Amino acid sequence: MKFGARPRAIWSSPSELSGKYGRLSTRLNRLMVLDHVWTRLIGNKERFWKLTAVKDGCLYVSVKLSVARNELIGSRDNLIKELNKHFDKPWIKKIEIVNDLGASNE
Repeated sequence: MKFGARPRAIWSSPSELSGKYGRLSTRLNRLMVLDHVWTRLIGNKERFWKLTAVKDGCLYVSVKLSVARNELIGSRDNLIKELNKHFDKPWIKKIEIVNDLGASNE
């Protein structure tokens, strides 16, 4: 800081940050929580199921093998329920499976 320059404002409470960074920080926090919870929920299935995107409450998961795809289809509802426990409002409404080739399947 140069001599005579005004010092930067020091934040004294989280409410001072909410006006400037509220929407961005909320989105980033939700994504970080989702990534962490997803990794813990699926455990060793991480080799076969990869979280690729989230848009409008839809979670897109890339699947490598058809056996893993069938297992994900069977556990979809339970995963959605477990993921939404970690958010103030239910965020994830459905899980869509995407093959490694990029074609979307239901």
